[in-house]
Amino acid sequence: MVKTESTTLNYTPDIFPGKEKLTLGESNLSQSLGYPLQLSYTSLIVCLEGTSVVSVNFKNYLLKPNDVLVLAEDYITVVQRVSVDFKVFYCLVDRSLAAEVAFDLPNQLFLFLHQSPFCRPLGPDVALLHGWIAQIKHIKNTCTTHQHIMLRNSLQLFFLKIAETVSPTEINLEHQYSRKEILCWKFWELITQHSTEQRNVAFYANRLNISPYYLSQISKDFLNDSPKGLIDRQVVLEIKALLRTTEMSIQQIADRLSFEDTSYMARYFKRQTGMTLTAYRK
Repeated sequence: MVKTESTTLNYTPDIFPGKEKLTLGESNLSQSLGYPLQLSYTSLIVCLEGTSVVSVNFKNYLLKPNDVLVLAEDYITVVQRVSVDFKVFYCLVDRSLAAEVAFDLPNQLFLFLHQSPFCRPLGPDVALLHGWIAQIKHIKNTCTTHQHIMLRNSLQLFFLKIAETVSPTEINLEHQYSRKEILCWKFWELITQHSTEQRNVAFYANRLNISPYYLSQISKDFLNDSPKGLIDRQVVLEIKALLRTTEMSIQQIADRLSFEDTSYMARYFKRQTGMTLTAYRK
């Protein structure tokens, strides 16, 4: 590992997010001790063998076989120590695929995982976890025609299973949230409710009784993106869902999502994705 000045973060070479939307692998994290892991937009780490102490945002977790960490790219995640037989499976998901996965997940789950990135399956859930690992490896290594949809669905099943095992009381009372955190999650709720008709940041700031500038600050701090970026991402996911799952015409989709006309929606979609509407639908 190349040495750096003490003021510079030195990232471990053990796991690297590749250029693909999803990267799978196994590692003993032997080169990671004391250094932050280089994470993808969403990273899943499953302990297969041995034990380790991992610090996530300055809180230590003891990883044993079958334990799971669900990590975001801006989490400061440092491997403190590992046993000689330690090994993990990792699944690194890029921003675009993670957004598609999150589209159908309950918002309360993100609240829970933000405060509790550590999960410990019990009983029959252990076998389900290993079955899921085998499944997603199989999809990644052997499936081609429908691989993207299969990977998305497999990841959604993984997260929905976590949601099934967490009680509403546990989600709501696990952590006393700050005003900024509450505003961010209210903002996200508003996006899911109104993005089909409102794409102006000022609308959401007014609903929250804060300035657009303050909304931008807390959005970047807690949601890792600008308000406009989050709104646009949700709108693009809505367009993709309608193109993929319905027979609606381009004009009907434009009307449903409150675009002035089809040409404006086409330019908007091309600017956000690099693809035309017809090319995506094919």
